[in-house]
Amino acid sequence: MNNPFLDESSGDEAEDTTAPRSSTAATTVRTPPPPVVTAARLPKLTTEIPLLSRNPPLLREETSGKDDSADEQDGKLLADDAEFDDFGDLADAKIEQLGDGQWGEEFREMRYMREQARLEEEEAGTGNGEDGGFIMEECCPVCNGSLAGLTADQATTHVNGCLDGDPIPLPKPPEVSVSKNRQEDGVESLELSKRFAKAAVPRPGQANPITLDGQDEETGRGDAASKSAFAKLMNGHAEDTAWATAAAAENASRGMPAYKRTCPFYKIMPGFFICVDAFRYGAVEGCKAYFLSHFHSDHYIGLTANWTHGPIYCSKVTGSLVKTQLKTAAQYVVELEFDEKVPVPGIEGVSVTMIDANHCPGSSLFLFEKEARGRRTHRILHCGDFRACPAHINHPQLCPETVDAATGRLSQQRIDVCYLDTTYLNPRYSFPPQDDVIRASADLCVSLNNSLVAEDEGPWNALLRRREGGPPPGIDGVGKFFKPEKPARSSRKPTATNPAAQPTAFTALQAPTSARNRLLVVCGTYSIGKERICVAIALALRTKIFATPAKMRLCRQLDDPVLASLLTEDPREAQVHMQALGELRADTLAEYLEAHSRHFGRVVGFRPSGWNFRAPGGNASASLPPTSVPMVQVLHGQGWRPSFGARDLVPQRGSGKGAMCFGVPYSEHSSFRELAMFLMALRIEKVVPTVNVGSEQSRRRMKAWTDRWLAERKRGGLVKVLIEEEGGGEGKGKKAVAMWDGKSAEGGGAYW
Repeated sequence: MNNPFLDESSGDEAEDTTAPRSSTAATTVRTPPPPVVTAARLPKLTTEIPLLSRNPPLLREETSGKDDSADEQDGKLLADDAEFDDFGDLADAKIEQLGDGQWGEEFREMRYMREQARLEEEEAGTGNGEDGGFIMEECCPVCNGSLAGLTADQATTHVNGCLDGDPIPLPKPPEVSVSKNRQEDGVESLELSKRFAKAAVPRPGQANPITLDGQDEETGRGDAASKSAFAKLMNGHAEDTAWATAAAAENASRGMPAYKRTCPFYKIMPGFFICVDAFRYGAVEGCKAYFLSHFHSDHYIGLTANWTHGPIYCSKVTGSLVKTQLKTAAQYVVELEFDEKVPVPGIEGVSVTMIDANHCPGSSLFLFEKEARGRRTHRILHCGDFRACPAHINHPQLCPETVDAATGRLSQQRIDVCYLDTTYLNPRYSFPPQDDVIRASADLCVSLNNSLVAEDEGPWNALLRRREGGPPPGIDGVGKFFKPEKPARSSRKPTATNPAAQPTAFTALQAPTSARNRLLVVCGTYSIGKERICVAIALALRTKIFATPAKMRLCRQLDDPVLASLLTEDPREAQVHMQALGELRADTLAEYLEAHSRHFGRVVGFRPSGWNFRAPGGNASASLPPTSVPMVQVLHGQGWRPSFGARDLVPQRGSGKGAMCFGVPYSEHSSFRELAMFLMALRIEKVVPTVNVGSEQSRRRMKAWTDRWLAERKRGGLVKVLIEEEGGGEGKGKKAVAMWDGKSAEGGGAYW
């Protein structure tokens, strides 16, 4: 049985996109070399982390919650999904027009992984611009023999033989004549060397319309007499022009090498000579330090073993992954400690404090500070990707007021510019707290597991009745023809006079009763990220987590002892399996269960993503004007801070008793309301979006909301974050806090 999570569609970034490909054509993918994704198609006992498909699944086909709230634009977008599935990179152009956020973070991650794979193939000298078969890079899980150089079919045949006790000798890879290919290889290597040499030549970044108190972008000085032309662009029209220029340049340079790209202004910290998550542009003129917020491909893209352009500052977890997975030389990787303010070498007066981003393991916020002679310190906060939380608001380097340790005086602490993760800066996505979603998913798994052990179909039937777009009541698809009868309990042993108790050729192939009563849970993850929900479910079920060797190597670098203690390479030992998020659907889950049917009876899968959220009642749309919603409603209204429980989980289309798939609104990015709370609780003066900036319409919508929040904070005062006690309520003995009402500049409280 092949791994259903592996896709066999074309993966060549340079393919011709002038005509649509048939979605039914049996094509293969040239193996991308990044070690975070392997191409092993291992049957029966082991399932390798799947390759993300060339054509994305319909990410929002069915969700947990009502879908009636979709606005007109998003509705059209979903209707067009199938069309773009068959057009490869033409879909990427459409993404740039509409904004990546409309397509989901899985699609964006997949797109950048493809481009990173292409870069690494070129660097390794294995990219030939043509489609090829899967090339195996793993070992056989049974005999430990190397599968390097084998196709998927050869590897499948070998592993099946080992599993059946009849090992098949591994074929030797064909010998390559060195003399025959030496000249050809030399030409290719020379061409690659030229390309990387060109990328190492610093190129000017885009002119930056953002300056700090009249700073000169080139010198970083605040002398009014030395203002450059860049400083004169500090007005709304000039900034709009810069955004339009950046979007056009990004679109025009798609698929081009680094030395033909221009680093956009929103990746360059004005006056600090620092770039953040800007590795795809090669060396940037004037940049003395490069920062990497976390190890997701849309942020590290362009960072390879040939990087020589300058020091890379990041967390220890991220640094470890950069060195082991991307093979970047250790001499360029500088690992920082969280919450320690340190000077940035080579940049006079500049320091950085790295803060936990609450995103994926190792993810970071960077607070840059620059002391100017005779002027106050300039402060820039870059959020990378983050899930805003009370810990950020209360962080001593970010909080709006600080107390002088010597004098006891209270002073304001402001942030000049915040580069904000705007993935969900859309009123449709005020999804519930992460902990609520984790708890709901774990509770559901416990309930289904217990009912399976007790052979109680009640919870399963109740879930299917919630299913939207499913068959009429009482019809469960083809599964209705294969419902096993409840086994009779008997202590009688097989004897010659009791043939019914003796095993037959048919009964010997059936799963044992213990397997039929065992639940399998498959959780969708990225290369790293989404581990929290896997751990919570495993702890609730008191079981292990299965991950492939490649995934386990990654997980062991995440500095998470709980996760490490739960991992196992034996899929039979674990009721929780990690798999790639992009290919998780009801049909692939059914195939996955079939491959493990001797050990599990039913399977449920979770697709954790904020894009799965639909607000009950559909009270918000992407085009909702900021002035149409009172700020007190966003801060205090229950519809904007919804709760979430197991009762809110709805099986996706195609789910049945045997295999159920759930889209759960678990996100590691900030929700719409959390972004509002973040900006209204801190003294942030200016916001620069970093996600969904490809279209003018998207930028205008986001700016309207951020401008509104900053204005409301100025008029009504800071929001003071309140934390509810478990079970709700303020708790006894706590001093009452006036709630934020926007009527007094003194501000007020709001529950996170």
